[in-house]
Amino acid sequence: MGWSGMLLLANVLLILWLSTAKGEVKPCDFPEIKNGGLYGAERHRPYFPVPIGKKFDYYCNKGFVAPSGMYWDNIHCTAQGWKPEFPCRRQCSFPYVEHGKLLEWKGSYLQDQSLKVKCHSGYSLPNGQDTIMCTENGWSPQPTCIRVSK
Repeated sequence: MGWSGMLLLANVLLILWLSTAKGEVKPCDFPEIKNGGLYGAERHRPYFPVPIGKKFDYYCNKGFVAPSGMYWDNIHCTAQGWKPEFPCRRQCSFPYVEHGKLLEWKGSYLQDQSLKVKCHSGYSLPNGQDTIMCTENGWSPQPTCIRVSK
């Protein structure tokens, strides 16, 4: 590490020590981004914890998006911790419903959003449900209406 890098690190450590010693700032540890990661993670890791107000760019893995709907965004250190708290959420695509149809259509749905399904006569979703939900692992239950026993 060069002289300028050591000086920067010393300044960061001094600021963190002074601000936490007075109880003014609760620093944020390295963010664990489920289903994504921090751009330049290994380059930034030595400078953690970081003070409130610090921002970093992050990305989401394929099939996941930031709350903005983009595949990347900023994560911010706040007094309550990292915001957004859940930076990467599953994006479920429009499902084909075997032996049924959707009662609404948006094209894509985010994790924890649900969708009403109408099964054809004589068919039902598992357990008699009428909704499917976009979960971290995809649609639950699977968008397939099954034949009901008489």
